[in-house]
Amino acid sequence: MIHALIDTTRVVGSVESGGVPQEVCAEAVGNHDRGESLLTVNLRAYLRATEHEHLGETATPGWLPAPEVVTEHVEAEEAHEMVGDIFASWCRKVAEAIP
Repeated sequence: MIHALIDTTRVVGSVESGGVPQEVCAEAVGNHDRGESLLTVNLRAYLRATEHEHLGETATPGWLPAPEVVTEHVEAEEAHEMVGDIFASWCRKVAEAIP
C-alpha cells in the first residue's frame, strides 16, 4: 500500500525575470510504499510569477537545479522524518542556486 507523505511547495527566494517579479519555488511530492519499505520523493524547482497579470505563469531557467527523484529504503515510522530532511536539503540547494 502506498501512503502519501508530502505534497508541498515552499518559496525560498525571489528574482526579477524580464521585468516581472518571480518567486523561486522548491517542491516535493513524497510517497512511501509500506510493503516494499520504499520512500520516493520527487523534487523540482521553478519560478512563479507574482504580479496579477502574470498569475499562473511558471518558468524553469537553466540556473535552477534539475528535477530529482530520491528513493530510500526506510520503515514507515522513519519515513516522515526522512522526507522532511530530504525536502529541507532540496530547499537549501534551490536557494543557493539563486543568482
